[in-house]
Amino acid sequence: MDEGDEAERRVLVIGAGAAGLAAARRLRDHGIPVTVLEARDRVGGRILTAYDLAPFPVELGAEFIHGDRVITWELVRQFGLHVFEDPSQYRRFFALDSLLLSATALEPLPAGGLWAALVAAEEEWVAARRPDTSLKEALRWWVERHGLAADERWWRLWETLAAIGWSADLEELGVYGTDEESYEGDGERNFRVAEGYSRIVEGLIDQGLDLRTSHPVERIRWSERGVAVEAAGKTLEAACAIVTLPLGVLQAGTVEFDPPLPARLRQAIDGLRPGRAFRAALRFRGEIWPEEVGCLFTAGPRGVWERPGLGYGSRLPLFTVLVGGSDAERLSSLGPDGAIREIVAGLSSAVGRDLSGEVVEARVIDWTHDPFVRSAYSFTPVGSAGLRARFSEPVCNVLFFAGEATSTIRPGTVHGALESGYRAADAVLRHLVPVGSSLT
Repeated sequence: MDEGDEAERRVLVIGAGAAGLAAARRLRDHGIPVTVLEARDRVGGRILTAYDLAPFPVELGAEFIHGDRVITWELVRQFGLHVFEDPSQYRRFFALDSLLLSATALEPLPAGGLWAALVAAEEEWVAARRPDTSLKEALRWWVERHGLAADERWWRLWETLAAIGWSADLEELGVYGTDEESYEGDGERNFRVAEGYSRIVEGLIDQGLDLRTSHPVERIRWSERGVAVEAAGKTLEAACAIVTLPLGVLQAGTVEFDPPLPARLRQAIDGLRPGRAFRAALRFRGEIWPEEVGCLFTAGPRGVWERPGLGYGSRLPLFTVLVGGSDAERLSSLGPDGAIREIVAGLSSAVGRDLSGEVVEARVIDWTHDPFVRSAYSFTPVGSAGLRARFSEPVCNVLFFAGEATSTIRPGTVHGALESGYRAADAVLRHLVPVGSSLT
């Protein structure tokens, strides 16, 4: 391939998270020259593994492989990584009224469990062809429909599950958009990558990839003839671009599109919502809860505490907490020190002892206000069904979009992001490589 042909076939990938690196790997495997532009000085996006907090990896972003039949397993095998089933999922406890309650202690539960009730309410509302509404309203309707005297504790925990599962509040979630998220065929169990989730994205970087970190994109000029992308004081031209920027960044307008994106696409981007998430890792002086507790769901702030060393046989009292929805937004407003104080106060209330003087080390990741992310995973508000599919549509075969927010049935997951990157790359290949032509 001569230099002229290479320029006509070069693809720019904006973002070096799971979607961007998956797209770049697919294109390079088919002989397409690729340049990846990443704003940070690291790859991975919302995958962030800390190797300096403990003798085992600590996840401060994406944490689990959700399901035993998802595409991530192909990369695990390809890169020779090791995976173990998360032991905490069988030792879940809920903190309510200064009591630590196991899942069985909350029985009788509707529809076989709190999460199952959320799904049942959503599915029955859709099956009844009722107008779109919030998941909270659908739950109220479902509880009344089945003649249940809903325990007030159920509502507090449903709010917590929404905050963790969608990084949103129950009243913010639209039923029909949420119903699209089927995760069909993924499997039910959660797994951890023993070497750390970051090893997945690092494995996608093949030798010779033109990867440029610390290159925040400022402007994308596009026409039917191609793209010109301005980043870090340089202008790069290519046949097309795959844009994998998080939804929060696209909504913030920090990257200019010239001309502006078509109204149909802009409406899809603006119609979805960036979730809010606040992460922290805290090391305590000693044990903070009974040995039988694997993970702990709390209602104030609404979040979940995990002990990452559990699967490594370590008793190091290091814990991570994920807080979502409006509680995450509130913690963000307090600053790191204030947020830690409130998080520890909430945990103290949950376990029934003052832990304020027990914290040895703390690290905070505020995904909501990170300038290169501005969101946790995305969610669909009332009236937004179908917008994810629209978000994934190419523009004039020169702009292609990928990332978890473009995944209709698997948003908010690493495997959904990976699939979206492969989808966008395949669309580029169909455009750049005529039928019957050699790919290399």
